[in-house]
Amino acid sequence: MRKTLLALLGAAAVLGTTATPVSASALETREFVGHGSSDFGLALFYARQDARTQADRAGFTDCEEYFKLVISPYEATVFWRCTR
Repeated sequence: MRKTLLALLGAAAVLGTTATPVSASALETREFVGHGSSDFGLALFYARQDARTQADRAGFTDCEEYFKLVISPYEATVFWRCTR
């Protein structure tokens, strides 16, 4: 009885590991900080443009803004997390 139970558990372990698909590519994650300042109140726009430019230069296309710090309409900072 014990040998049968061990054989079934072993078979289940082997099937469980081979039935799970393995991803061929690993995702790379990187964070970018964009700074913007403007005399016309467009600081947030310029901060996002700065972060986008940095991400594009590094080859990252899938980005999300996870935090923004708007001190005034004239000074802003954004934090982006990007993956590729």
